[in-house]
Amino acid sequence: MIRWLNFFAALLLALGVWTASFANTLSSVTMPATPPAQLQANLRRLNLVQHLAWLKDESGTLTRDDVAARHDFVPLKDNLSLGFTNAVVWLRFDLQAGPLAPARWILEVGNALLDDVRLYSPQADGSYVEHRSGENLARSQWEIDYRNPSFYVEIAPPLTQRYYVRLWTRNAVSTAVEIWQPEAFAAATREESFNYGMYYGIYALIFIFSLFFWYWTGERIGGWYAGYVILNCLGAAMSAGYLQRQAGLPGYLSDALLAAMLCLPLAISNTFTLMQLELTSLMPRFSRIYQRVTWVLSIATLLLALSISYGAGVVPAQMASLLCIGILVPIGIWLAWHGHRPARFFLFAFGPFYVAVVLRYLRNLGYLPPSVLTEYGIQMGSLFNMVVISLGITARYNRNRLDMLASQTALSESLEIKVAQRTATLKAEMTRREQQEIETRRALSVEVQARLEQHNFVAMVSHEFRTPLAIINTVTQQLARQLDAPREKSLQRCANIRGATQRMTDMIDEFLSADRVGTALCLNLGPFEPRQFMNALIAEWEGDHLQLTCADLPSSFMGDAALLRVAVRNLIANALKHSPVSAPVRITVHGTQASGLEISVIDQGVGIAEDELPKLFEKYFRGRASQTDSGAGLGLYLAENIATLHGGSVRVQSEVGHGSTFVLAIPELSVQEQRMAERRISGRFGKGNSGE
Repeated sequence: MIRWLNFFAALLLALGVWTASFANTLSSVTMPATPPAQLQANLRRLNLVQHLAWLKDESGTLTRDDVAARHDFVPLKDNLSLGFTNAVVWLRFDLQAGPLAPARWILEVGNALLDDVRLYSPQADGSYVEHRSGENLARSQWEIDYRNPSFYVEIAPPLTQRYYVRLWTRNAVSTAVEIWQPEAFAAATREESFNYGMYYGIYALIFIFSLFFWYWTGERIGGWYAGYVILNCLGAAMSAGYLQRQAGLPGYLSDALLAAMLCLPLAISNTFTLMQLELTSLMPRFSRIYQRVTWVLSIATLLLALSISYGAGVVPAQMASLLCIGILVPIGIWLAWHGHRPARFFLFAFGPFYVAVVLRYLRNLGYLPPSVLTEYGIQMGSLFNMVVISLGITARYNRNRLDMLASQTALSESLEIKVAQRTATLKAEMTRREQQEIETRRALSVEVQARLEQHNFVAMVSHEFRTPLAIINTVTQQLARQLDAPREKSLQRCANIRGATQRMTDMIDEFLSADRVGTALCLNLGPFEPRQFMNALIAEWEGDHLQLTCADLPSSFMGDAALLRVAVRNLIANALKHSPVSAPVRITVHGTQASGLEISVIDQGVGIAEDELPKLFEKYFRGRASQTDSGAGLGLYLAENIATLHGGSVRVQSEVGHGSTFVLAIPELSVQEQRMAERRISGRFGKGNSGE
């Protein structure tokens, strides 16, 4: 393993040396003169890399007039990237405005960490005006309030004007120079601010999550992760210039804080990575040595950056970070190859981030030019890294918690088995006794219901049968005493006997119908014609007290006509009983969309009290308005149960003093639906009836 690590480190060093020599070779090649940048009306943004030439001032003493007389400017092939240097860098470019191009433009020098940026803008008389920006200058004195140094450029067509930019920084010299139309610059900065706001908002949420996770679980890795997150977040904010812009930090303080953000992660991130890889248990000796070395390097490079110069500490810190990546990645690959689960997660979570870090550090060291990938890749890589690690830490905690619960469960399983065995007999006995109690209660409930129905039946029979029997007894006695009475009187007395007998017969019919519904639980389905059925039913009553209206009736309907006749006849009889003689009962019959029937019986009687509505369809129930009338209290009971047998229902709407409306809704049943209806009705019998 050690041989492989040494080989990888040597390969990385050789690659860095070759890249540096290749970059120096490119910088020494003489290129043709740079063409002027053409500014047109439809141009919104232009990278001036193809129009830039550069000159390095090692002494830093050259003036604008001095460099204007120099002829050794070298055209740039790519965006400027020189790494850490104390030299002053001069950039030269020419601008030419088209006939319709705007006069004012914005020049952006794309690096928030440049300490001294000066733009020399030509005037009409041939002189130059110096514009200053950079971290050595207070943010309030910047010409444009933006994170990167930016300047207004005035140019009038069709002149070609030459501009100079002087750069010096304690940080890495890398920049991309772009020119914008002001409107496009404003729109781009707004969009950029929104995107960075979302970016740092996600970082803030991840940091808050890490703190809560640490506080809630007490996991040691959570504390290191919180430090890892905040250092990455602050480092990204300072590298982009947002923290300096918002806080107004001077250049020396900005460099000190940024050095801390770049040097301290060398120790903190590596400590966190060792914990995530679980190397402390797999490779304890290596982990101890590695962790101590990274902490020494982290503190030493920070002291160098604070005491000597920014580059003196940051350059070794970045080189050490690249070396650590070169050590940890092969270890992760080797462990993942041997099935180590944390190593696989490490490669997935840290791989893209490490690639972005390597690209950024190579750019800072001057090996790669500035680009979208080297500028924003580390932000995207770190965000991906943080999100994946947050999910991974949560999953790891849950997995450890489940493992702990599993071990606790395994320890308690034996005790639970013994307890279960000892309580099984008791539970079985309790279940048996509970079942007996339920059966006893059910039998008692049935007995109570039967006694109640018997009591109601006896009370009803004693009331309803006594009156017609008394009439028959009285009339027969009169006939016996007056055998020679006039014929008309004898006929009247016979009619009274027949009326009393008919009353008793009707009650017996109701009992028999109730007995059929309550015991047979089956229907005698057959087709019948609804209109003819209703006409025949209405014909049973004399006079014009009934008004029948039929609409949209099917030519044939499948149902038990005998039971339906009982149900409808009971509803009509109930309505006639409680309606004034002068007020007819209206009956409406119409077909439904589901090929069913709805029969509405509407009276203008006294109505039903609200407290009696819940009991309306109970067996033998008779409302207060029915106490003085004849009846067994079975009519509405039969109607509801016959409707249920058909898969339908009976509903009622009533208001005291305004009459009642009973609606019998019957669907057309198939054989399967008939069986389902019979099963539904099987548990409903024993309920009572009502009248208004």
